[in-house]
Amino acid sequence: MQNFKKNLGFNLALSAMALLFLGLCGLTFLAYRENSTSTLVLKRARDDQNALLRGYAFVPGTPVVSLNDLNVAKAAEDVKEMEAHVSALRIAIAGNPDLAIKGKASANSAELSALLRESVDGWRKLAADQGIKLTPTDPTAFGFHRYIHNQGTSPKRDFQKVDQQRQIIDFIVRQLVESRPAGSPLLIESIDREPVETYVLIPEGKPGAGTYSPDAEATRNEVDEFLPTRTFDRRNLVETLSFRVRFVGYTPTLRTFVNKVRNSGRPVAITTIDVGLANKETEKMLTASAAAASAAGASSAAPALLGGFFGAEEPAVPVKGAKPSASLEDKRVLVVPRKLSSFVVQIDYLSIPEEKPAAAAEGEPKK
Repeated sequence: MQNFKKNLGFNLALSAMALLFLGLCGLTFLAYRENSTSTLVLKRARDDQNALLRGYAFVPGTPVVSLNDLNVAKAAEDVKEMEAHVSALRIAIAGNPDLAIKGKASANSAELSALLRESVDGWRKLAADQGIKLTPTDPTAFGFHRYIHNQGTSPKRDFQKVDQQRQIIDFIVRQLVESRPAGSPLLIESIDREPVETYVLIPEGKPGAGTYSPDAEATRNEVDEFLPTRTFDRRNLVETLSFRVRFVGYTPTLRTFVNKVRNSGRPVAITTIDVGLANKETEKMLTASAAAASAAGASSAAPALLGGFFGAEEPAVPVKGAKPSASLEDKRVLVVPRKLSSFVVQIDYLSIPEEKPAAAAEGEPKK
């Protein structure tokens, strides 16, 4: 210790040099490790490049495919064909732009509520004028129960989307009304819709962050809103608005309705059709209504019991040279009586999401 104090300057310099040497050794080791890592990454990149240049046999026994100029040109042609195919699919899904149904962009809360109430009243009047029944205890609000029965309700967001649903439901109602054969009983139980105004933004860190998902709690007490389990919706490819039509009638009404919707030229798709027998109360109500209507026009009506397999078939045309039968009532037997059925039809309205502009190149100022 005495020697250290006697040669304090020399010893301190020697200690500093030792610390400097140790620091340089540490830096050298870190540089060596970084160089080894870079060498390994470079080797892997060169191996991948050589593998691409050598080619790869996707199917054993076939020629290898390599990254040469010819294959690059063919790949570029394939990309162009795929882009053209995607563009054609977008046009096919979107359909005729003149038949597209779009909501009013300028709609505000008060205007939208007034339009919804006016539309629901109009649909109910249309049904009454055509002799179409609605559920007597709680007439359908055609998907807008929250607006009709809860005064002051307004959508949380996207007025235009809700107004678009209103116009699509107007199209569905009119197609269903026009599909009913004259005099055939029809009961509209409800037309349900997907509640887009209750969708909430998914926060960061969760699957689908940045997109909207339905708020199940907000739709729990609404009788004419539903969350579709089967839909054509595909994220960033196809957007859909789902509707569910529930009605009671005969099969010809369903068949005509499906064909009218399918052949309307609008971008719609029928996803599900469920069929069941009508309950006794509904059958009794519609049968009584149909009987009253037929009694009113009995003087000019044809015989009620027609031949064939079902009771609604037209009489057969007599064969040339055959003897005329005594009477239709004597010859025709009703084999299977027609039964009222309950139908549930889900319809998707399709649209193509707007293409977002490409992200700005790195270094460009954000606008």
